[in-house]
Amino acid sequence: MAIDLEDMDKELGGWAGKEEQIREALKRWYRTERRRLPWRGDAAPWGATAASHAASHAASGAASGAASGARGVDAPLWTLPATHGVIDLDPSDTESSDGAPPKCCGETSGASYGVWVSEVMLQQTQVAVVIPYWTRWMRRFPTLNDLAAAPLEEVNALWAGLGFYGRARRLHEGAKYVLAQHGGQLPSDVTALRKIPGVGPYTAGAIASIAFQQPAALVDGNVARVFARLRAMPAALGVAKSQRLMKRCWSLAEQLVDRTEPGVFNQALMELGATICTPSSPSCERCPLRFACRAFAARAAGPVTRFPAPAAGTARRVRRLAVAAIEDENGVESTESCVQRLTALLKGFQVDLLKELTPVEGVPLEHIFSHEHHFIHLFRGHPAIPAPQPARSDVHQAGRPVWWLGRVEAEEAGITSGVKKVLDFLEGFSSTKRSRGSDVLKRQPLRKWPRNSTRSGGSSRRGEKGPTAERCHSPRDEV
Repeated sequence: MAIDLEDMDKELGGWAGKEEQIREALKRWYRTERRRLPWRGDAAPWGATAASHAASHAASGAASGAASGARGVDAPLWTLPATHGVIDLDPSDTESSDGAPPKCCGETSGASYGVWVSEVMLQQTQVAVVIPYWTRWMRRFPTLNDLAAAPLEEVNALWAGLGFYGRARRLHEGAKYVLAQHGGQLPSDVTALRKIPGVGPYTAGAIASIAFQQPAALVDGNVARVFARLRAMPAALGVAKSQRLMKRCWSLAEQLVDRTEPGVFNQALMELGATICTPSSPSCERCPLRFACRAFAARAAGPVTRFPAPAAGTARRVRRLAVAAIEDENGVESTESCVQRLTALLKGFQVDLLKELTPVEGVPLEHIFSHEHHFIHLFRGHPAIPAPQPARSDVHQAGRPVWWLGRVEAEEAGITSGVKKVLDFLEGFSSTKRSRGSDVLKRQPLRKWPRNSTRSGGSSRRGEKGPTAERCHSPRDEV
């Protein structure tokens, strides 16, 4: 029997007249259960729910008597004038007396920039990992203009370790575009936001609703999962992450978006998927929307986790890479810090650059990405051209700029976790030959470095790769 998907979609309907109930229940839950995060305007400590933080702060205040001049738990990360263009983390703005969420960054260009940075960083990366990166980024590039004026190498160095380095490049390109086309002020409407390099429908909806309170819908992996369960969507309407499912969810999101508090509502919806309606262990008993959830109502027929229907798994692509650990003519060991495929190595350097390469024992090393599994084969050799003196001098080999850095300098410049794994191995391997810090690195410009792997140990916000659904993003059109 043929299934008419259009008829099935109509039968499932929209929200059955429960839109307002869903909005109010979700916002009420968010006001007490949302996590405190710096891009939401909260002061440290971050991560706890608003309710638990308020209770802890009240208890500690009663016990300590709030000593005068002490830095309290509500001390802001930084406080700068609003005209400076950064999110003001003044504690007076972080919590209201009735437990309502803070003014979520406000309708300022600086606030919208901070929201934009957070949304890009959260793609494929857990909240706990993003927090220190976001705070460092906002200290170094407090305004969009600061980011646009920075060299790409510095942007990449600050991003190092966060993974998926194309995100940093697109942020940089986007900042330059906004500076050129909008005078450094992020536009507030979705249509204009979508024209910024790297900004797709989700990111545009997030910036417009959260920073500018525009009634813009958004859908990410967490929202799609919540909708699939609320409406008990069958596999015929799309499996997890499928275009068919996402199209249906965007239609539902546009019907449901709150017109009065779109920023609060959209964050509440994503927060629900990240902390309650998780991929494999949802906390249905704590869910504020179980009254409207068809999957919960039908749990006797099967677990709610059967929605959305799982997509067929895809095996990671296996790749074998070559990395050369080079000794200069003076016997000081150096390590090629640009981990590259063997073909790229052969294309990029002249054959006479290296006298000879011999394999290193105890390899290959393994480095796992979300989509690839790398086996890194290490080799030792001697350069035909001696290391330039003094250190950090720029030279040109095979028409490409190269300079030399010590281990500490290289880490400060921002080496990837794959390169760090190589260095750690070589330091252990050669510990009897040299002391730590004597090595010298020959590296190429940061833009040539490969993307790092996504952080493991939790689920992606947009893609679900672990037992929980941390607030992260999965690759979409803007990734």
